[in-house]
Amino acid sequence: MHKINRLNPDAGYQSDEYYKQLYGKSAIITRLGNITIVHLDRPNKNKIQQRKEEIIHEELNGEAFFDDCPLCQAMKKHPYDVVYYAQD
Repeated sequence: MHKINRLNPDAGYQSDEYYKQLYGKSAIITRLGNITIVHLDRPNKNKIQQRKEEIIHEELNGEAFFDDCPLCQAMKKHPYDVVYYAQD
């Protein structure tokens, strides 16, 4: 399993259908405020809950983005997508 963060100023406004067109019909979409989580690796409900808790922890503790990364700092201020995928 791998994870990427993708800046998406419209993340909070895109429909599930938008994400399914972008990532495929089997994508599982979860939302946390202005963060959209896209699961491409078919996790079970427990794994989805664990990921949500990890993202909340990272956000609350300032661990989601590096302080010395300009792109990371920009992402902190805008909605973004977190995409989990399996690498073959």
